Amino acid sequence: MSLVYNEQTKLTATALNNVAVAFVVAGFVAPVVGFANGLELRLGVASTTFTAVWLATGLILHVTARLILMRLKS
Repeated sequence: MSLVYNEQTKLTATALNNVAVAFVVAGFVAPVVGFANGLELRLGVASTTFTAVWLATGLILHVTARLILMRLKS
């Protein structure tokens, strides 16, 4: 039974980590790529806060995924 539990736990952690990656891409990578392609980048409080919130959310989701993996049974 622990093999099934471990695989389900890993699948949950992987899905959560994929969402974390999406948050990092949306909040940081996309604006950088847009800037590199000539999109005007306004460095104001709003855009900086937007990037920080999306990066922090991605980090929190990633750490949560790692904590989920700590529940694996041997």
